Parts: sequence; C-alpha cells; structure tokens
Amino acid sequence: MALYDAKLIASDAKLVEQMKLMSLLYPRFGYRRIAIMLNESIKRVRRLWGRHGFKLGENRPKRRRSRSNEDERPHQAEHADHMWTYDIIEDRLADGSTFRMLCVLDEFTRECLAIYVARTIRAADVIRVLQVIMDVHGRKPPTDGGKPEFIRSDNGGQFAANDVMAWLNEHRVGPTFIDPGCPWQKGFVESFHGKFRDERLNREWFKSIQEAAIAIEQWRQFYNAKRPHSSLNYLTPAAFAAQHAHMSVAEFSKVC
Repeated sequence: MALYDAKLIASDAKLVEQMKLMSLLYPRFGYRRIAIMLNESIKRVRRLWGRHGFKLGENRPKRRRSRSNEDERPHQAEHADHMWTYDIIEDRLADGSTFRMLCVLDEFTRECLAIYVARTIRAADVIRVLQVIMDVHGRKPPTDGGKPEFIRSDNGGQFAANDVMAWLNEHRVGPTFIDPGCPWQKGFVESFHGKFRDERLNREWFKSIQEAAIAIEQWRQFYNAKRPHSSLNYLTPAAFAAQHAHMSVAEFSKVC
C-alpha cells in the first residue's frame, strides 16, 4: 500500500471515530450538521457516512399547508427583536407526573431566549419570564431594554389574560394572536418544539423538576451557541444574531 493511501486511511479512521462519537451524542443529526460541527468537508463526511453505515432515524413527515391560508399569516420578523414568539408544551417526569415549559424565541435570529420549567404556568409566570428576558437578554446596544416590537402566540389563557395584555401594553409590545386552529401561523415555535422533543425531551426521563430545568437549560445553551441551524445557512443562532442582527431577511438571503 502506498504511503499516501495509508495516511489517507488513517485520517479517515480518525474522522470516522469522531463521527461515531457525534452520532452517539446527537443521534438525530445528519451528516451535514455533523460535518459543520466537526469543521470538516461536507462532501468527505457524506462519503464516509454512507460507507460506514451511519443512520438517521425516520424523518417526520412534512405538514402540508393550505394554500388558502397563505395570505392570512401574521407578518414575519424583519430584524432581531422585531417578533418574538412563545408557547407552552407539556411532558412527564419519571414518576408520571406532568410538568410544563414556556419557550420564548426570537423569530428572526431563531435564538431560544428562555425555557421556563414548572409544574404549572400562569399569566404571572409569563410576565415574569418576559421581564427577565428583557432585563438580561436585551441586545447590545439595547432597543428600549431589548424588548420585542411584537410577540406572537395562540389564544391560550396564559397569553390572553388581562394582566398579560395590560403588561404588554405598558411596555408597548404588540400582541399578535394566530387564528384558532392555525398552528402553522406560529411555525417557528412549532418547529422548535419538534427539535426540542426530538433531541432532549424524548431522550431521557427526568426525576424532578429541578433536574429537568438544569438539563433543559443546558440544551438551550447548546441550541443557541453550538447547534448549526439549516435555515441560517448552518450558522448557530448566536452567531447569526452577532453577525446579522441588523440585516433583513431579504438581505441575508442574498449573501447566502
């Protein structure tokens, strides 16, 4: 065997071991995202991916959207802090008891600004979480405290409560409610929930609310800072926010 071929095989062997480790850590990731996280050629990882039998679980079927509703969707985010979105999802602890999570995202940067974990979530919790985000996670330089211009949600009681409406009005944040029975109008948070369940919630049982909160916060930080996002040209949400916070969607699509 030629010395060049031997070195090439050895180099591939090292990369394959790295790919095995990454696929164990992130079993729902495909070759493209793994390649980016390893800072390797996508073409090379794809070749080794197929040769060594790496496998991704079954894809979830894509939902079809009714064409008649295309023009009914609320306006889309045009810059950071233009449109936030939030929603509540539910899961179970190891003992079978339920807990809930309030997820808040920036629709433009795709950053997950917070995941609040509790047994129950009330209107007062929604207000407190939003205030913390505005105080702690505001952009630099902040725009009136780093608050959004609008925030999108369904008509759930925690979001449509009088106290929440009054608080949003006081802070000059416009509530944007989706139409009943139209979850695609909050597609960003729905998509995020799918990733969140697939990569975190479905992978382990939590024994307590405290354990769940710690593990979920670790995943949130990973999602923002290390997980390449396909709709951001495989930048992480944090990297996109840092580089393109003041760039419109149309401008970003031109440079990508």
